[in-house]
Amino acid sequence: MATELALFRFDNELRRRPEDAEEQVHLTPAYVLDPVRAVLGGRIELDPCTTADNPVGADRFYALPDDGAALPWSAATVFCNPPYGEARVRWVRRCAEAGAAGSRVVLLVPAHTDTRIWHEAMTSATSLLFIKGRVKFGLPRANGRQVAASHPSALIGWNVDLRQADQLGSAFLLRDEPPSAHVDIPLGL
Repeated sequence: MATELALFRFDNELRRRPEDAEEQVHLTPAYVLDPVRAVLGGRIELDPCTTADNPVGADRFYALPDDGAALPWSAATVFCNPPYGEARVRWVRRCAEAGAAGSRVVLLVPAHTDTRIWHEAMTSATSLLFIKGRVKFGLPRANGRQVAASHPSALIGWNVDLRQADQLGSAFLLRDEPPSAHVDIPLGL
């Protein structure tokens, strides 16, 4: 019995859910979003990965069935809370590209510091914030309690200083300007 439980915990199929799976929808709570908006100068111009009701209140947004990672990101400020698991790889890369193009970008992701995509993001990010506690995504369960992340979360920033949102956790300036050279790491986690 204990072996079965342990195997369930390491079931890689949980990491390979399709991007449009219902379990991938994690709406960013206001207690995280408000400091992010402040870091971005009070306005989120683009949310490329949201739901049709635009809960972030971005000036422009993409929601399924549109693929926001493949559409234009010409925006001064971008906030992205992408699908998790392996699906986040292309979103992290897209955020890094937008940052390299000069956009101010904040990305909310699991703080999986052991993954290749985390290290790839760190090669170009300008700031980082580890969120205290587990993010509560605001989706009530049948018992009335909120759905909390099963992992620690972080905000990764390009061309922003996340130390301005340090009420959320521990924030660090990684560099003053993004590096000019980008190192590609093969797709995968």
